[in-house]
Amino acid sequence: MTLEEKLTAIVAALEGAGLPYLVMGGHAVRHYGVQRNTNDFDFHVSLDETEWEILPDRLAQTDFFSSRSLIEGPSWRADDFRRFQIGQLPDGREEWLEFWRRNHLLPPFEGLYTRREQEEYDGQQISFLSLPDLIRSKETERESDWLDITLLEEILDARHLASVAKPEKLISALANLRSRKGYENASSSGCLEDQKTAEQALISARHPISLAYLIPHVPSIDLQPEIDELVQGALRKTDSGSPRHHALVEVVRRSYKQTSMAADRADKESILNKREG
Repeated sequence: MTLEEKLTAIVAALEGAGLPYLVMGGHAVRHYGVQRNTNDFDFHVSLDETEWEILPDRLAQTDFFSSRSLIEGPSWRADDFRRFQIGQLPDGREEWLEFWRRNHLLPPFEGLYTRREQEEYDGQQISFLSLPDLIRSKETERESDWLDITLLEEILDARHLASVAKPEKLISALANLRSRKGYENASSSGCLEDQKTAEQALISARHPISLAYLIPHVPSIDLQPEIDELVQGALRKTDSGSPRHHALVEVVRRSYKQTSMAADRADKESILNKREG
């Protein structure tokens, strides 16, 4: 059974058990075009306290899991995250089925579900975290997640820039630029030449990396509290698209990454401290 076939079978079992879900983790990364080897099946599910408690029983009642032993593994935040070993690969690696009921990096399931992306695998409709939500879910303390983010941001920018037929779409695409490749494509295609468009994109932008790409194009606008004042000042004095501009963007990117990693680490430590206390 291939990875895709097994994912399809698991999704069919979840739907048969009436468990609302979204695929996240490595299989969502693969869905968006990044080649990734993974032996885990990660899901965000919508379950209340009672449903969360009886999750193994509901899984065991499905055709797919009734013939498989579900061995629950340890979880450092059992109220929100559970994992079950469902098999072992020929090379000895364990296969895990993992569920998030609440994820500290993501908003509630209902909002995520409205933004989901769907694709059909072997006749089975599968729902994935949207690409922006997947990127957010990977802003953890793990370096491997940030490697995924680098590639996913390029894909997100390419998607945005491919939909700029309407002026409002162009502004949104520019306001959400996250990768160097995306910025260079926007620049080379002339998307940032119109001053009013660049200004509206800067005003609409919220992410510090997007702001860092846009500030040199409209240096007179001062609406960026998300970026350190010294870096902001340097961005206003540099030429757009220059090596110095890209270096400053990387300063902002590293700062954002370090802050996100520290926040994820602090969240984990607070959970562990509560358990020990």
